[in-house]
Parts: sequence; C-alpha cells; structure tokens
Amino acid sequence: MVTRRTLPLFSTFKVRAFALFAVLGLTASASAQEAPTSQTSANDPSLSFTAQLLNLLPPDYLNRFGSLQAYADTTNGYGVRYFPLPFKIDARLTYISHPLYQEYGVSARYTDTTFAAGKYENTDGGATDGVTHLEVSHNPYTGVQYGVIYQDKGRSSRLTAGYALTDGPLRYFGELGYAFQGKADAPYLHLEIAGGNSKTTGPLTFGVYTTLRSYIFPGVSQESVDLSASATFRPTDYSSYTLSEFERFVVGDSPIPDLAVGRYTRTNFDVVFTPKLSAGALSLRTIEYHWQHSFLATETEVNTVATTFRTDLAPAFVVDLTPHYDFVANETGVRADLYYRTTALPVLLGPSFDYFWSQKANRLTVSLRVGAK
Repeated sequence: MVTRRTLPLFSTFKVRAFALFAVLGLTASASAQEAPTSQTSANDPSLSFTAQLLNLLPPDYLNRFGSLQAYADTTNGYGVRYFPLPFKIDARLTYISHPLYQEYGVSARYTDTTFAAGKYENTDGGATDGVTHLEVSHNPYTGVQYGVIYQDKGRSSRLTAGYALTDGPLRYFGELGYAFQGKADAPYLHLEIAGGNSKTTGPLTFGVYTTLRSYIFPGVSQESVDLSASATFRPTDYSSYTLSEFERFVVGDSPIPDLAVGRYTRTNFDVVFTPKLSAGALSLRTIEYHWQHSFLATETEVNTVATTFRTDLAPAFVVDLTPHYDFVANETGVRADLYYRTTALPVLLGPSFDYFWSQKANRLTVSLRVGAK
C-alpha cells in the first residue's frame, strides 16, 4: 500500500531533483555550442558566461542531475544523495544528516564498473547507524561480469562472477555467486534470459517484453518470470494514450531474502496532451493523466491529473505553472517552475516550488527541475 505523510507547511522542506526529458521526448544531447537564436543575443553576457562555464564541465554533466536526491526535513534530516561531481567520470557524493545517524558515501561509474563506499540509508525503525556499503561491480550489457558487495545491518553481501551475451532481441546472463545475509549463507547459480520487441503500425505502437529468472541454491531454488506488454495510440502529433501491464509469477524459495522476489502485478494507463496552444505570452504546454492499479492488491497506487501553463517572463526566464490533483491522497497542488533559458543549454534548468493542501495538512516541496524548451 502506498502511504503518504503530510506535514504542516514550512515544518518540512524537501528537495528532489529529477529529469523531465521523457514527457516531451527530448534529451539533453544537443551541443552546448549551438548558434544563438532570437531568444538571446550573441552578445548577451549571460550567454557567454554560461557557454564558458559549460566548456569546463563534462558534456553529460547536466544529465547526471536526473538521479540527484536532496532534501532538508526537520523530521528526517538534510543533505544530498548522489550529487554529481564535475569530473570526466561519473562520480557522486552523498551526505545526509539523519536525526540519529550520518549517511555519507562516494560512488563512481567508470568503464562499466561501479565503485561505491560509505554508510548509506538505514530504513530500520530507530536506526542509529547507517548501512555500511562497499562495492565493486563490473556489469556491461555484454561480456564478463563480476562483483563484490559488502553490507552489514542485516543486508546481503555477495561475491559474483559471470558472463552476458546477446542474440538478436534476447540477452542471456549467467553468474556464480556466494551470498551472506544474517545467519544465512549459500552459493548459488543465477540465470536470466530477457528480451522483447516493439512494432509501430500507423498511430499504434505495441511492445512485449519478458524476463526468465532462476536462482539455484543447494537443495532449493526460486524461478520467476516477468511479463510486460504495452500499447500506445497516437491519434495526433500532440496526444498519446498508453496502456501497459506488468505481471510477475514466482515459484520456489530463496534462503537469501535480498535475492527473493514475490508475485506482483501492475496496470498503468497514461494520457498526455502537448497542444502548445498560446495566447500572447501564455501557452498551454501539457495536460496529463496517470493511473496505476494493482489488481492483486486491489488498490490504486497512482491517480493524478495535471495541466501545465507556460509564461515567458523575459528572454532568459520562463515560468511553468502546473495545477494538479492526486485522487489517491485527496490532495490538491500547484507547482511553479522558474527556469533559466539560454541557447548555451539544450534544456531549461531551475527551481520548482510545489504547494500541496488537503483536509489533513498543507506542505511545501522545493525541487530542482530540468525541463524541455
């Protein structure tokens, strides 16, 4: 069941960073040195400064902010998780001061290898220490795979070695491992076959994907299969309707809880309109409806509607206003995104202020958002 916590306005202050590229199907791969357009003058000092700053940063640096998690909360603490450092390799820094312990760590991704070390979040109630996490994992899409993960506080530690290869739309993966968790430890063989395909016929796009998974331990094993299918109907170039279904079936058992999965089902229905209607400086950008339901748990997990309007305050600044409603939480909200716009950046970037109110309480959320131009 999805649970939500509402807190008095200004008694909590959270910050979350996430990318918005998928909504309008854009990416941040455009060059930072593209020629200025009519939005900004070639002699604009802010454009020159931004371009010079970007020259000092890795080309994909802005994309890394998509996984940034940061917040300041009087109940749960403050700090940042996975803050991207301006290095050629994708290095991340974590520091969060929880009420009873400190969370900290550093991680990096280099040549298909993840390195991580630190004390990370402990979700146990009343925890007074983070979970120690030391990891070296080499996991390219194909080729040799290996990993060493050490964790304490009841989480699993693993030593693995394997190989992955592809054949058309299928990916085959196998590894040998040894796992420890609590008082349990066991060697295991992990096998996976995954693949799928999609096809577009006129305004219709269909996709089917599956994963067959097996964990074989001495005397016991667990097999599972993930099945997913989706259909998207695009009657116009500014509207889409997507229906998708995910099913997971499981047999057997696992002596290592972290390697065990359970029966799961999820149904999604998403409607997105991007009409881009305008009246002077005001334009209608998107109308969205999202619904997610678990028929196995007989509960609706997501049921939201939102509309976004855009106003050009100045050549370099844009404001998006998004009234929205959450039918699950019976919560109304209005989000204001203040974006900085320059031709030196392929995307919009700026702070977001989201105000929620319901019968229980009001709250304010502050975010860093990356948006489509």
